[in-house]
Amino acid sequence: MTKKWLLSVFALAVVAAVALQITPMPAMAQDSNNGKTLTVDVAIDGSTLALNNNDPANPAIRGTTFTVTGKIFPGGTIPAGITSFDPNQPGSIGTWVCSGVFVADAAAIFGGKAIIAFHTNQIFMFTDDHNALFTEGLEGSVGTTTHRIVVGGTGRFQGLVGQERQETIGLNLNGQGLFDIRFTFKLK
Repeated sequence: MTKKWLLSVFALAVVAAVALQITPMPAMAQDSNNGKTLTVDVAIDGSTLALNNNDPANPAIRGTTFTVTGKIFPGGTIPAGITSFDPNQPGSIGTWVCSGVFVADAAAIFGGKAIIAFHTNQIFMFTDDHNALFTEGLEGSVGTTTHRIVVGGTGRFQGLVGQERQETIGLNLNGQGLFDIRFTFKLK
């Protein structure tokens, strides 16, 4: 093999990595009880929200099912409160997919009367479905913290289970978007 050929192969590998937009994996800290801790933020992209309700005149009532996606960012990236944070800004480390059902009416959720708002299944894809975490449980309104189960994972997360702390920290796009959420995983 010639040096020129090796440089060509290296250059091709670099171009391929950039073209595929390889996403860095989030770092997991080791806990003192042999577990791992991982914290990420998610900005939900309101334009991806799809509701399925039998009453088009009242689309966000208890029992309405939905799906929505967002972008995953390193923990601590998204500030709390109503912010101008854009889910589609650079810096994302993955995609979040959520499907669920309203367990309260939207008026109660956004009016601050419903503490528990949804029951959902969530997928955290850090590159694609080959490096993902899967969770299930209840979610709360802004300012509410809930705890959900981590039912498993793929790739780097294969064989890991545990609990996730979910804190709804605010609303993005100056309140015109959807929720921003902070997730802290305790995995074993």
